[in-house]
Parts: sequence; C-alpha cells; structure tokens
Amino acid sequence: MNTNPPRIEIQQLAHFVLACQSPTLAETARELGIAPSALTSSLRTLENELQLKLFIRKSGHLSPLPAAFWLFQQATAILHRERFVRRMRNGDTDHLRIDIRLDLSFSIGRFSKAIGRTVEDMERQRPDLLIDVIFADGRGKSLVDDRAAEIPGSTGSMEIEVGYMTGVPSANLPAMTPFYDEVWFSVGTAEAAVDLHSPNQKFVVLKMRQALRDAVIRYADEHGIRDRMILMDEEPADLHRLLNEFPQMRFLMPRSMVADRLGLARLHLEPLDPPLSSTLGVRANGPDQEVVSALLCSLKKNLEATEANIVFRPQLTARQLHYFNLAHLSGGISAAARAAHITQPSVSTQIQKIEAVVGQSLFERRRNGAESTKAGKALLPFTLEIEERIDSLVRASLDIAAHTQATISIGMLPSSGHDSVMTDKVAQALTATRLGHPEYRLRIIEGSNAVLHDQVRAGELNLAIVGAVQTQMTRIHLGPSERLSVIANPALDLAGRTEIPLAEVCGFPLVLGIKHLSIHQAFMAAASARHLRVEPVMDVGSLPLAIAMVRRLPVCTVLPVSSVQQDIDSGRLTAAPITEDVIAGNLSVIFSGERTLSEAERTMIQSLVAVFGRQV
Repeated sequence: MNTNPPRIEIQQLAHFVLACQSPTLAETARELGIAPSALTSSLRTLENELQLKLFIRKSGHLSPLPAAFWLFQQATAILHRERFVRRMRNGDTDHLRIDIRLDLSFSIGRFSKAIGRTVEDMERQRPDLLIDVIFADGRGKSLVDDRAAEIPGSTGSMEIEVGYMTGVPSANLPAMTPFYDEVWFSVGTAEAAVDLHSPNQKFVVLKMRQALRDAVIRYADEHGIRDRMILMDEEPADLHRLLNEFPQMRFLMPRSMVADRLGLARLHLEPLDPPLSSTLGVRANGPDQEVVSALLCSLKKNLEATEANIVFRPQLTARQLHYFNLAHLSGGISAAARAAHITQPSVSTQIQKIEAVVGQSLFERRRNGAESTKAGKALLPFTLEIEERIDSLVRASLDIAAHTQATISIGMLPSSGHDSVMTDKVAQALTATRLGHPEYRLRIIEGSNAVLHDQVRAGELNLAIVGAVQTQMTRIHLGPSERLSVIANPALDLAGRTEIPLAEVCGFPLVLGIKHLSIHQAFMAAASARHLRVEPVMDVGSLPLAIAMVRRLPVCTVLPVSSVQQDIDSGRLTAAPITEDVIAGNLSVIFSGERTLSEAERTMIQSLVAVFGRQV
C-alpha cells in the first residue's frame, strides 16, 4: 500500500459535484456556506492535483468540459461510499448492494439529479443499502475491481435496469415494465428568438440511445419535419459548446437531459407541438421487490418534482481514511506511523477523528499496541475501496488529460547543469514538440531513477527518461548517456590525466550526493560491483552545491564534462574521464504498457528518439 495520503480530498469532490449542478459558482458557495473565493480555490486545486482541465470560460460564463462529466460520476460514487461508512454502526456488516444500470447517455441533467436524490431517499429508508449508478456510456464505470464478493456481511445484491422502451421485446430478457413518460422539448438559447414552425428552422438531435433517436425520427417523419432535422454525432455533455456555436439551432431532447446548471443557466425550453414522449421502463432482478418498488416510486417522484441539487457534506477525509487503512495493513498505529514517517500521535489523531464521526471505537488501545475492534474490521473493506477509488481516479485523470487535452507529464533524471548534453537534448525535443504543437501542455519534473519508475507505474507521469530500466517496464531505447568524468579543483593537479581508473578515483577526496543524486548513485553502484570502498569527504543534496564546493576546496566530484564545460574552458575546474565505460550506461523513455498512448504522447516520444539519434 502507498504510504503517502491521497493527493485529493473528499471535500474537494463534494464542492466539485455541487458546482457542476448549480447555475453559478456564487450559488454553489451560498449553498455550501463558504466564500466564493474558497470554492474557486478548491476547484483550482482539484484541477492542479488531477492535472486535468475541468471547466472553460466563454462569454463570461463557466461551463464544465467533457472531463468534468467523467469526474462527476466517479466523484459521486466515492461520496456515496463516504456516506455509507458513516451510516455503519456497532460493527454491523449486513448490507444489500444494488446496481442501477441506466441504458442512458450521461449528462448532468434533471435525470442525474433525480437519481441522486433517489439514492439519498433510499439510504434514509434503508441505511444498509449500498447503491451504485452506472450509465450506459461507461464514463461512470468503476475504475477499480468489483470487490462485492470480498466484502463481508453482504446480504445479497440486486440489479435494476432502467432504459427507454423500444416496443420490441427481447428474446432473452424479461419485458420491461413502463414507469415514467418523458416529454421532449426544443432547447435553445434564451437570447436567440426563433419560430419553430418556420420551414427554415433547423432541429438538431444529438448522440443518444438508439431508442430515443428512432422515436424522434419517427416523429419527424409523421409531422413532415424530417428535412429540417440534423443528426449530430455529439454528446449531450457538449450542449453548452454547441449552443454557443449554433445559437439559432434548436436541439430536440427529453426534458430530463437538461438542467438549470453550470453552462446551461440561460436556456429556452419549449415542449414540442404536437407533443412527443418516450417511455422509461424498468427490469429488476433480485430478492427484495419491496426495495425495487420503493426505489421506483422515489425516482418517479423526484423526476416530477421541482429540480433540486444533490448536496454532499462529507465528514471524513481521505487523509483520515488513509491512516486508518495503513494502521490495519501495517499491524497497528505505531507501525503505520513508522511506515508513513510521521509521529505516532499524528496517526492516532486522524483515527480518533474517524471514531468521533462514526461514533464508535475502531481500535482497542493496549500497552503493547492497538488492536482493531469489530467495528474497525467492518469498516475496513469500504475505507480501502474509497482510497483505491481516489488513487485510481488520479491515475485515470492523467490518461484522460493526455488523450483529450494533450497534457503530458514527463519525468527526467536530475539535470547535472543547464549545459549538460542530456538537458540540451531534452530541451531540443521539448522545443520541437512545442513548436509543432503549440496546443500541447507539457509538464516536466525531475526525480531519481527509482522514483521515476514508481511515478510511471502509479500513473503520476505519462513518460519518463531514465537510466537503468526496471523489469516489466515498457521502454524505448534512446541511446548512451554521457560518460562520467572526475571534475576536480586545479589544486589536485589532475589536468594532465587523459583517463583515471575507477579504483584510483575511489581514493580521491570526493564530494558526492549519494542519497539524492542518481549520477552519484550510478558511480557508487559501479564501485560496489568491483568491491571498491568509497568514503566521500562531503555528502551534499544537490549538484550545484557539489560544483560550488569543488571550485573552493581541493576536492573533486563525478559528473559528465558538459555539466561544467564553461568552468573547464576558463580553467576554474579540470576534468579527466573515468576509464570504465560501464558507468556511462544508457538512456530510455519508459511508459505504462497497460494503456494506449495518446497522439500527444507518441509525438513527444518521437521527438525524443529523433533528438537522441535513434529512429523508431
């Protein structure tokens, strides 16, 4: 388990979910009881941590981007689970899991709000329910494995399917039962006045379930407007953008697909004349039909009621849940503190805050440590799932940013100087990519070889330029890294040496950064492989400091010559290559083999390969 707490907080997700549903951020802030500046800061922090742009401002109005619709579904699943954990009492593990599968395209509309409020209604009636809502377009699909079978105390599971009825029965499935008629509207901007009966007025139908498209096409044929209809391969989530691009167009949609929310606050809706409606049907399978009846009754009530937001007010934090999980998995509170490199009271404080929220003791404190209570063991599967969902969300956001927003995070080994060969080649590749694709957003960070591997595996980096490649890591070879040399103060009198054996170098007065600098770690590894002892006279944390010390004292360090070429040319430092070539090594670009590279990632890799001198 990762010993670092999650980078995003549950409270941030709650702010985001409400912001997407409200007409303005000011209204969101009022409903949350916080300052608008605090809300804006929370949303910006969320974007920065996910490295994903969620909103766009056009004509003075803020609107969610497609990535926000994906995040909305993932966030609501996490927030429902946080609420479920708070409902658990006295170690009870019995619960009924319900999957509501919606054969509908997702949009932040009246239907998504109604289904969210229905889940709230059912949770109040039956605190033992754990409900998941999955839309057919898959953007809300869980990013983690379904662990239902592993969670103790499950009293069963149910599946409820909701979709538009086609009138064509399935040979393999029971017939759907009708339960709600959806009325269609013409949707457009309030500012653009149009005459729906004009023969020049065009109607647009967006990408939606086939049953809906078939219904509106039949309607158009029956009422002689088929030649005025345009079928667009665009998602309902893009309605705000399409309204800006085509203000004179009118979009035909079921009422539940639109809402008074961010980006759609000034709409004109007019029911079709003659009217058109589509029937929602339901098919349920599971042991408790009473729950099904109550759920459908609540959903119908919420669809017919005045539109209202889903408001989450989480009381648990991702940080608290992380340390609770860590205490269980590492063998106690003290062990968790050691694993996380923090004090034991810090972990205890986080766990005590969870205990105060759920109203029960989760660990039994003893002289020889702490042992999990029945209540703590009951909570653990759900708290682990919440943390895993948050971690997976962060990893997936990087992939979404690369594919939809051309945002790439690239890791590289610490630079040995702005003039070094590697730094210059990386800069060349970045420049070529930027000039060819100014729309790309590039983020560069430095780290040790091991850290870069971990960050690529964790999904925190799209690509990384590394030295030795660890096993089972997808890589493309770039070429040899620059050979290492002894960089010395002139007082050591090494100016006349053409090469120096490694064994001799190990006896020099060396300034190294063996804990922090991968170059010096490679040097130490080469010495260790030859059973040579190295005792630096000084251990530093940065290459600039190592170079500064060599300029001032009769000492030396180990670096590529290009890092200090100007100092060598001016006579401030001297250099002599180390004989053993094995220290030079090779450079590769690594990336995850578990996903498809985006076009932006492929372009960046091609630039690196071209600059480093190897063709793909």
